[in-house]
Amino acid sequence: MKTLTNKPINIADRFGDLINQSFQVYKEVMEVGLQNSNMNFLKPSNCDNCPPKEVCSPKSLGEIHRKVMSNERIIIPFILSNNCSTPKTYRVGLREFSDLDGNTAPTQPILNKNTVTIPPNGQERILIDLHLINYNVGFYQAEVVVREQDYNQNILLVVEITNSGAPVFSPLDEKKYQLKWQNWKTHFYCEPKRRQNYNLTKDGN
Repeated sequence: MKTLTNKPINIADRFGDLINQSFQVYKEVMEVGLQNSNMNFLKPSNCDNCPPKEVCSPKSLGEIHRKVMSNERIIIPFILSNNCSTPKTYRVGLREFSDLDGNTAPTQPILNKNTVTIPPNGQERILIDLHLINYNVGFYQAEVVVREQDYNQNILLVVEITNSGAPVFSPLDEKKYQLKWQNWKTHFYCEPKRRQNYNLTKDGN
């Protein structure tokens, strides 16, 4: 093929130039797009050849907190709930009840149930009986351990002993209610005469 200047044109070379130009434009567009979108396809976030990470079971289910006075006897209820679609049987126990320094408490709490079977979507109430004899002011705690088969799941029991917080009542003065109005002329109050009890003998003396 010849042009107007009678110079031959190589069609293959022209076609190659067009392909190179198109590829260069496409490369520039892709680089700009990746930079704007903050995407990085060369660093995958997941590795199909890596083993799955081990997930530990939760150790703590929650906390029970009570504020009481020494020498009280209290009943602390809590509820276990089965949110699964099958019945569950749990063993329930208590670790040692002690103060924050690790000293064993004067008395230990008692559970009314050590094993419960809960139907699907059911609940079971458990009671903790605690008699606080000779306790000092401060905090005492123990873990309620709930176990189905292989894992312990604990509920932290915290009891705060205090010398304040008891309801206070003040009896009224009886004298205020014993005063009677004499009559409309006197304009003052007086105390009524007290009744006297006499122990009479058979002889009347």
